[in-house]
Amino acid sequence: MSDTNTVNNELMHPVLGEDAWSESYYFNFIDPKTKLGMFTRMGFRPHNGWADALHVIYLEGKRVAFTYGRRDIGTDLSVYDGDLKVGGLNIICQAAHKQWQLIFDGPAQDIANASILLERSKLRPAGWFTPAHLRMDLNFDCLTPPHFAAAGERGHFEQSGRITGTIQLDDQSWQVDGYGVRDKSWGPRDWGASGTGGGSSAPVTGPAPFINWFSMNFGAEAALGGSCFRHADGVIRGEGWYQSGTEVKDLKNVVITSEYEADSIIHTAVVLTGELEGGEKIEITGKVHSVCPTKIPMAGGATFVNEGLAEFTWNGKTGFGIAEHWHAIRS
Repeated sequence: MSDTNTVNNELMHPVLGEDAWSESYYFNFIDPKTKLGMFTRMGFRPHNGWADALHVIYLEGKRVAFTYGRRDIGTDLSVYDGDLKVGGLNIICQAAHKQWQLIFDGPAQDIANASILLERSKLRPAGWFTPAHLRMDLNFDCLTPPHFAAAGERGHFEQSGRITGTIQLDDQSWQVDGYGVRDKSWGPRDWGASGTGGGSSAPVTGPAPFINWFSMNFGAEAALGGSCFRHADGVIRGEGWYQSGTEVKDLKNVVITSEYEADSIIHTAVVLTGELEGGEKIEITGKVHSVCPTKIPMAGGATFVNEGLAEFTWNGKTGFGIAEHWHAIRS
């Protein structure tokens, strides 16, 4: 695979002609002591003329601090290499593939139970969130080289890391010391279910996500990540990577199964099986503590990207991460 692990891949890439072209930066983490976590995604969509930023802090129980912002942009993304700012979020590359700084200063919605975001806005009860002010200053120190799923004109890589710093929501504050995963993507993204794995011809009797993305960290020495897609037989399968010390290797033959709340697309548990380099089979179980849904309007319905903060068990070790499920919901 060409053009991997270069400084240039931390910068913006030339924009090609696809209407759904996007370049995005994503980070997450969970502090294993406090169980406080975060995910943030900043995406630039030049053919739409805007960039947006979704930034969420997981607090105790099902509570989250939710933020979303937008800004107008032009079609030449290279002018934003030193200007990764949307709303209250500012992402700064301190050293390519080594350290990033994540800063937030702005309004947030303090939501007692994030599952309310599945409801249409007009159906949510009065007082479903409390206005708040969120401040954050974090460093993401990369622990491994990036793992490239693709590179060149269209690409995607992921990288594990340690996050330290401070988060403050109104008069509450937390010192953060945890582990997480970052990724970078460039290329067309339409958020729909087409072209994921052939779709499913198998009977569906419950929730049927068409993408499951996962990341998990077991301290500084081990991490896993990757993507799975629903195939014609209904099975969610794919591949990814795993960290062993300072090395990153391929993870093959991944299959994910999930459990859900009754009559809901909120997942409560996952089981991941796969194969490490050399043929070792693995099985990881995950308990999902909190899910933050994001609704993306689509023609004829919506895609819900449900980001679940999860606790994982692998060979007797406990880790934490994100179990992300994409659901296509018709109107």
